Parts: sequence; structure tokens; C-alpha cells
Amino acid sequence: MAPIRAVFIASLISACPLLGNAQTQDAPEGAAEGACYIRYTAPAVIETVTEQIIVQPEKTTIDPDTGKTVVVMPAIYATETVQKIVSDRKEDWAEVICANDYNDNFVKSLQRALAARGFYRGNVTGIMDDRTKRAVRNVQKSYGVNSSEVTLDLAESYGLVIHHLFVK
Repeated sequence: MAPIRAVFIASLISACPLLGNAQTQDAPEGAAEGACYIRYTAPAVIETVTEQIIVQPEKTTIDPDTGKTVVVMPAIYATETVQKIVSDRKEDWAEVICANDYNDNFVKSLQRALAARGFYRGNVTGIMDDRTKRAVRNVQKSYGVNSSEVTLDLAESYGLVIHHLFVK
């Protein structure tokens, strides 16, 4: 078993009964029976604003020969940089595809879906390799989930699974 695969499985063990363990307090409150979860940390979003602040305005005078305004001393500016937290760092849960559901057909469909959206440039092999995991991580980072595990939301948005039940 490759080390990266072991890390993947280890991150699911505490919350994935399909891997042979019952759900524990490590699963989120109200967790679905038989579902797998990961805990992730979404980083804080910080905005940096740099401004030029006028310290001393320019000094001007009127040229007696031409009658035009002339700058005697240019304005003096200072650079001021301020950082502001736009959103705080947070820990959250995400429901993921359980490890035993990663069959060749699912991974091939995932690779094709990632390739169609420009995130994956490898061969469609059906193997959850490092290249596929990097592509998944890049997609999920834009949603604030820094993980290479396929969340159910991602799989559903790519048309790979349907996990919401719609009631009339």
C-alpha cells in the first residue's frame, strides 16, 4: 500500500463505518449512517490593502514671468499597508466518497470530469494516483476544502453521484 493511500484511509477511519469501524464522536453531529467524513481546516482569508498617503502636500508658486503655477516642492507620500481578516479560519466536516466506493469506473469518470474542466491532464486510468489527487485538491481548494478526498458535493456537482433526495 502506497504511503499516500495509507494517509487517505487513516483520515477516514474514525468516521467511516464501511471501513470496519463504528462512527465515533469524531463524526459530525447528525452524521448519516454508513457515510464517511473528513475534518478539514479552511484557512483564514486575509485582504492586504496598500495605499499611498500624502504626508505633505506639494508647494506651488506663481511664475512672475509666465503667470503659470509652478511646483516648488513635490508632495511627499508614505506607503501604508493594512491587512484585514475577511473570514476567520474554521474547522468543518465534509462528507466524502467512502474508500470502498473508489472502483475503477468511478475513478475513470472522475478523471474524465476533471479533464473536461481543465484540472486533469493525465491518462484516464481508473487509478486514484497522485496526479488525480492533486487535481481534486486544486478543485476543492476553490471551495475552501483543502483535501484530495472527493467530497459528495464535488462528486454530485460533476454528475458522478446523486446523494440528495428531493421530496415533492
